[in-house]
Amino acid sequence: MAEAANEPASRAGGRGAAALGTARAAVIAVGVIASAAAIEAAAAASWRVAQGDVRIAVPLRPGGAFEARTTSLAGTLALASAQPVVLSGELTVELATIDTGIALRNRHLRENYLEVSKGPGFDKAVLAEIRLGEANGEGFEGRSGFSGTLRLHGVSRSVTGSAEIRREATGVRVAATFPITLTDFGIEPPQYMGVGVANKLMVKVVFVATREAAR
Repeated sequence: MAEAANEPASRAGGRGAAALGTARAAVIAVGVIASAAAIEAAAAASWRVAQGDVRIAVPLRPGGAFEARTTSLAGTLALASAQPVVLSGELTVELATIDTGIALRNRHLRENYLEVSKGPGFDKAVLAEIRLGEANGEGFEGRSGFSGTLRLHGVSRSVTGSAEIRREATGVRVAATFPITLTDFGIEPPQYMGVGVANKLMVKVVFVATREAAR
C-alpha cells in the first residue's frame, strides 16, 4: 500500500520536472531569438558620411611640397563582420573637386593625369572592402590598422594605413591616413620645368558619420 501511495507522488514529481525542463528550454529559446534579432539589427545598421575632408600631401622634387584637398567625400558603410571589423559599402571622392591652390595646376591634374573626363572609373576615387584589423565590434573606439581596396584611374589596388575612431554626440569621427604610389594606378608623376611630383603621396581622410536606422 505504501508503494501505491508513493506512485501518484512520483508521477507528480515527474510532471513537475518535465514542466521545469520545458520552461528552461523556452527561456533559452527566447534568449537565443532575442540575441539573434539584436545581432541582425546591429548588422543591418549603416553609417552615412555627413561631412568629410580629404587632404593629400604632395612632395615635390627636388624639394618643397603642396597640399591638394577636397570636401567631396560621400558614402555609406555597414558592419559586415564584428571580429575583426569588416565593413560593406564604399567611400567615394569626386576627383574633379580636388583643389591644389593653383587653377592651372588643377586643370593639368584633372585633364592630363587623373583624366577625369574619361568618365566612370576615372571620375571618382572609391575605397571599399574596408577591414579594421585591431577593431572589435561596432562600438569600437581607438586606433587600428586598416586595409581596403582603392579604385583610382581605372585601376584597383590594395591599400593599408591607420585609423582612429572616436565617438561624438552627432555620430562617429574617423581619421585615417594611408600612402599611395601613383604608378601603381597607371599615373605618371607630373613634371614641369624641372620640378616634379614624387611618386608616393600621403592621403589623410577625416569624416563624421551618422547612424542610419536599420531597414
